Amino acid sequence: MRYCAIEYAIPSKVVTNAEIIQEIIARSKRYLTQKALDLLAFKLDELFKKSVTSVRYHRAKSERSIQFGIEAGKKALESANMSPENIDLLIYVGVGRGYIEPATANVFQKILKLNKATCFDILDACASWLRAIHVAHSFIKSGMYKNIMILNCEFNFREYANFEFKSVNDIEFNFPTFTIGEAATATIVTDSEQDDEYYASFRTWGDRHNLCKIPLPHFSEYSDGELRSEIQPLTFFSYGEKIFRFVFSRLCKHYREDAALKSFTHEIVFSHAASDTMSEKVIQSCKLGQEKGYNTHKRFGNTVSASVPLAMACALKEGRLKNNTNVLIGFGSAGVSTAWSKFKFLL
Repeated sequence: MRYCAIEYAIPSKVVTNAEIIQEIIARSKRYLTQKALDLLAFKLDELFKKSVTSVRYHRAKSERSIQFGIEAGKKALESANMSPENIDLLIYVGVGRGYIEPATANVFQKILKLNKATCFDILDACASWLRAIHVAHSFIKSGMYKNIMILNCEFNFREYANFEFKSVNDIEFNFPTFTIGEAATATIVTDSEQDDEYYASFRTWGDRHNLCKIPLPHFSEYSDGELRSEIQPLTFFSYGEKIFRFVFSRLCKHYREDAALKSFTHEIVFSHAASDTMSEKVIQSCKLGQEKGYNTHKRFGNTVSASVPLAMACALKEGRLKNNTNVLIGFGSAGVSTAWSKFKFLL
């Protein structure tokens, strides 16, 4: 499979850690004493440092989510030297969306004028893009589709964030919210006569689904129980420390037990940008070579399903990712799932 284009679009507003902390403190004053507020600010600052969170990009007041998905899609078509009619299939993979059904892909199929493309969504939290790559690879190799666009529009921050801390202990499940950055990406793939040596492996521990979630109003009808009783519908929560510890151990074990991954001579490693610290620890533990890691959390925050394609697009523009580069991708996602993929990057 060949990558015809990987493009991205990000909003204009740069948001610092200090701005995030200031707003949290201002909106939590009615619940907490000054002493508790000071402690909360200190803990937030320490956690941002630990995760190497620096800045993230969010929408300015004049910007709308959909415009960035459109921008990324148009840029990808231009980079691939394709017209909209060349796309046979559109897969939308963003957690960011405005409705449950129909597939969000339909909106972008219409606006990007991909009139000959059928479309659907794949939703698997931050793993959605890699799941879509796996599906696209199978479709292309079977001859079912020729040119496939994979698009996401991860603009979720304020829609699902809870700035009101009622206790300093809320930081346990609410801190990861504030590492979120916003971005859209569009990837176009097609068939190639050259072997890309593609291989992917996914593992899932569904019993850990309650560690990270955005529940709907009727979530209790579909839930076997959560870690806290005061869950708010349409509010993101993530037990960052618990999920990081679990993912770290399972992700490293996953790699070590897979002969196809271990025998592959990679030249660059991309990972989900939940935390650069986490990515670096996995690379170190699995002995993948620290110099081969390419991380984006410090630059963009956690961009959800856009994190890997965003990193690949940046690496491509910087010359770190080139034709015939051996790529290794590894990350954990809410669910909990771990995923590894290896391939020769073909342009």
